[in-house]
Amino acid sequence: MNIGIDIDDTITETTKLANAILHSDYKDLNISDYHELNKNDFAKFCKRHTPEIQKYMILKDGVLEVLNRFKDEGKKIYIITARGSKRMDFLIPITLDFLKNNNIPYDDIIFKQERKGDACKKLKIDVFIDDKESVLDEIKEKNASIRTIRFLNKPEESKHESIRSWFQISLK
Repeated sequence: MNIGIDIDDTITETTKLANAILHSDYKDLNISDYHELNKNDFAKFCKRHTPEIQKYMILKDGVLEVLNRFKDEGKKIYIITARGSKRMDFLIPITLDFLKNNNIPYDDIIFKQERKGDACKKLKIDVFIDDKESVLDEIKEKNASIRTIRFLNKPEESKHESIRSWFQISLK
């Protein structure tokens, strides 16, 4: 079985760290999530804080146990990420160091994948796990037979199979 997995807010708690920085450094803003920044402020925030966020984010609870179990069961793990896109190549070595330093098991990592459906098709992905509805929609559009699982980080609805914890994943 080939499993595709996103990094940000799927393996890691990226948004939690970004929001902690937002609330620490930008106390006068009356927003709860950095995604609520206007386009210009969002770009400035990301330019200033992305390396720090990517380097110091924490893993989601249970991710190591579940990914190690997948490897023990003989499953192939492919990390498919948009990191490195849009002149953000500096994130590639930061990402590789982060994965190594946190002992994240994987067979291959594919960077610069803003549209992940083609990579999933090429790698013959059976299951793809991501936190974004639009990403999973695009993957299903490219190949309806891929099982899509959405990692929900807040209460909301999804047309995809949904989980709120790595411990909820069952792959047979």
